[in-house]
Parts: sequence; C-alpha cells; structure tokens
Amino acid sequence: SHPHVCLSGAISPSELTGMLTTRELTNGFANRFLMFWAERSQILPFPKPTPQTIVDTLANRVLEIIRFTGSDQPERRDHLRMELSAQAQWRYAQLYRTDLNEDQGSEIVNSMLERRAPMLLRLAMLFALTDLQTRIDVHHIDAAMAWMQFATASVRYVFVSAADEAKLAKTLELSARVLTFLRERGQATRSQINSECFRGKVSKPMIDASLETLLSSTPPKITVQTVDRKDGAPGAPLRLYGLAKA
Repeated sequence: SHPHVCLSGAISPSELTGMLTTRELTNGFANRFLMFWAERSQILPFPKPTPQTIVDTLANRVLEIIRFTGSDQPERRDHLRMELSAQAQWRYAQLYRTDLNEDQGSEIVNSMLERRAPMLLRLAMLFALTDLQTRIDVHHIDAAMAWMQFATASVRYVFVSAADEAKLAKTLELSARVLTFLRERGQATRSQINSECFRGKVSKPMIDASLETLLSSTPPKITVQTVDRKDGAPGAPLRLYGLAKA
C-alpha cells in the first residue's frame, strides 16, 4: 500500500519517436515523464575515474539529505511538510501566468509539456530539501525553472523537425503581430488583418495558423464572433476577431 514509484531511463530519440504513438503523445501518458536531452561532450577511450574523496563527499551529502527528509524511515508518512515563502509564491505565480503556460505553437509539444507547472514545484521542493530546509525559496523556483526551460528545449529538439521549428517560430511571430494589431484597433475582420496588419504579404495558411494558435491558447488570447454584412450585402457572414478579456 501507499506506493511511490519513480522511473528513470535512457532512450535514443529515434527509438522514442518511433515507439510512442500519437495517442500516447497527447493523452497525458508521455507528459508524465520529464525529458532531458543528453549527449557525450567528449570521446575518451580511457576516462579518468572520479577521485574517491569526491565520491565520499557526495555520498555523505546524500546521506545527510536522506536523514533530514526521513527517507530512511519509509514507515513514517506525511511527517515533513513543505511550504513556499511569500516571495517564492509570487515568483511561481508570475511564471505560471507566463512561461509555464506559454503556447509552443504545436499540439504535440504543448501536450508533452502540459505538466510543466507541477513538475517545476516538485523540482523546487527537491532543491530545497538538498539545502536541508523545508521552505522553498525564490532561488529554488528559479533553479527549477532553468531545468524546465531545458526540458522544453529538449522536447522541441526531439519532436519538432527543423522545418517545423521554422514554421512554428513564424506562426508565433505572426500571432504576436496580430495581438499588437488588435490592441491598437480593437476588433478586425480576417480581411482587415490580412490587408492592414500584414499588408497582404502573408499567405492564407500562415494567417489561419496564427489565428488558430491564439484561439486555442489556454486561456484563449482572442475571440471570434460571426456578424452579418452591413446593409444586407450578399456573402457569408463576417468573422470578427478581438482581444479576449483578461
């Protein structure tokens, strides 16, 4: 009863992308794993061993942390309560509203990173415990965020091709331009976005992709409503885009 399971593994990018199905990438299974890209930085036929003094120092440090957390007494449950300092709460809230929910421009990448926020808190908690304290401070949040940024870059590197990466970057750039345009103008039809925001120089698929990105963000950054044409003019109703309420 009360199991606590931790999985750690290593796999090549080709094997990972080949074995994971699209369903597993988007149904909440794959994003339970925090993924980091790792590679050899040198090719050494005879690597030097780590000095024993360093090994002993690290071992003693780990033992100190285990004793502090009570991990050597598995029969005890819920005996160590963690808390965030007021400054850490503010910093986490700031990141939660921005980086931790930032749209990556790809359904697969967004799904893979859906658990960024809780994973950041868990990492920050571990960093606090390695400092032998039960209070999570701002520098623990920032250290955890650095790891989450690397995890985000790792997922994009593995699951997004170079061509897709360029397309996603362009889509996000166009989305930002649409937001700026709507802030200044208030509302606009798709035709007005094309002619006034992009000066008619952006293709229809890219405009559609940028609008879809803004509409599908969590929460949506823009809204769209259908309105009749003025004076009963013929044609399909107009789609009117505007900023979503904060």
